[in-house]
Order: sequence, then C-alpha cells, then structure tokens
Amino acid sequence: MKAEFDKVMTACFFPKAWMLALCAGVLAAGPFNANAGADAPLAGYDWEYSASIYLWGAGINGTTAGGADVTVGFDTLIENLNMAFMGSFEARRAGWSLLADLVYLNVGANDSGKVPVPIALGSTVDVGVSAGVKTKGWLLNLIGGYSLWRTPQAELDVLAGARYLDLKLDFGLGLGVGPFAASREFSASDDVWDAVIGIKGHADLNPRWYFPYHIDVGTGESDLTWQVSAGLAYRFNWGDVVLVYRHIEWDFGSDSQVDDISFSGPLLAAKLRF
Repeated sequence: MKAEFDKVMTACFFPKAWMLALCAGVLAAGPFNANAGADAPLAGYDWEYSASIYLWGAGINGTTAGGADVTVGFDTLIENLNMAFMGSFEARRAGWSLLADLVYLNVGANDSGKVPVPIALGSTVDVGVSAGVKTKGWLLNLIGGYSLWRTPQAELDVLAGARYLDLKLDFGLGLGVGPFAASREFSASDDVWDAVIGIKGHADLNPRWYFPYHIDVGTGESDLTWQVSAGLAYRFNWGDVVLVYRHIEWDFGSDSQVDDISFSGPLLAAKLRF
C-alpha cells in the first residue's frame, strides 16, 4: 500500500543553520536607528495600511516518506486549477507592524482511457483505466514586526509570528476488464503550525525603484520551515508593483507521509497603500 502511494505521488505531482544564526544575530542586536532624530523618524502614530493581491507562479517539489519524488510544475497547476486566492494585508503604526499573508490552492484533474494488455502471443485485451487527483492547500502567515532601522532610503524590520500549512491529497484509481472492475483510493494530508522569526525590509535604488527582501525560519510541528524572497519593485502614486522570487519549504517529522515539500517561483504583486 505504501509503495503504491509513493508511485501515485510521483506521477501526480541545506541544513539552514546560517538562517537561524542570521535571525538570532539580528534579534540580539536590539532596536537601533542609524540616523536618529528629525532626519530619520519612524513612521507616525497614525495607522498605515497596505493590501496586496498577487500571482505566485510556484511549482511544488517534495519527497514522500518512502523516498519518491513529488514534482508538479506551475503549468500543470494552472491547467487543472479549480480555485485559488493569494493576497496579504499589512498594518503599521510607529515602529510596529502586523502582516497576514494567505494562499489557497484547489487543483483537481480526472482522466481515463484504455490500455491494451497482452494475454497471449498475438492476443491482447483492452483494460479501462481511470484516475482522479485532487489537491487542496492552505498557507497562512501571521507575522508581527518591529522596525530596527529606518532611513529615507532603507528599512529593516525584525519579525516573529506563526506559519500554518494544511495540505491534502486525494487519489482514485480504477481498472476495468469487460464486466470486471476494481478501484483503489488513497488519501494523504499534513497540517502543521510553526513559530517563525526573521527579517524583512527594502533598500531604495532611486526614488521609484527599490529592492524588497524577506527571510524567515522556524520550527514547531514540523522539523524546520524557512522562507526567502527578494526582487525588484516600482512605486506609483497609488501603490507599488512588486516582482520577487519566493521560496518556502518544510521538513516534516519521521511520522509524516511526506518527508519534505517546497513551493518556489516568481511572484508578481500589486500593492495598494491607504
């Protein structure tokens, strides 16, 4: 049964100690302001908000507990997409910030056909084959931040919060020869909460263009989770257009049906400020 599940997952779809050291070092540094005073004030005491809708061209890669590779390209996800939502909301006041980031993905595919199977020399019989795959996933980041460093050209925030992943896979396989038929169904799921710490910020290249970045790492119900994103963004009067490459990964415990899973790819966002 386990070997069959691993084959199905294959068909359908560093240690990071330096990250822990980086985030721990930033946290230990404590709050500071490179240009204290009127030249580099923190944000005012009024709330500032921003909302982003984005398209994340992420492929899925991973390994099952049995060692089988899981690979689903973004083109396959788009072709079989039932529903998706990707967006974030951020609120800032003075040096503090709150960020909620949500990704929902629902992918389903069904196919059927006939396969000739040899039963004797020069003789075959047609075997009907049908398969259905459905994947649902939620990814939620709830992050709080504090501004460690802010100038008119750059800023750096320290982060702490939680990450939730809920991933489900259902697979059905049917075989039929004449009046005889057989079917098998498989199901796998993982849902984990993890605490994360990290840093994020930006550096201006000029008044319009800037370089955004985000790094975090954590653990909890998974052995390790980490995320990195960086790219370019352009400011308009109404908001920003952001293009980054985003990678997020989990290493699960030994009792999980999936050993590790990652999502990575380019992300294009429209960010509204109000």
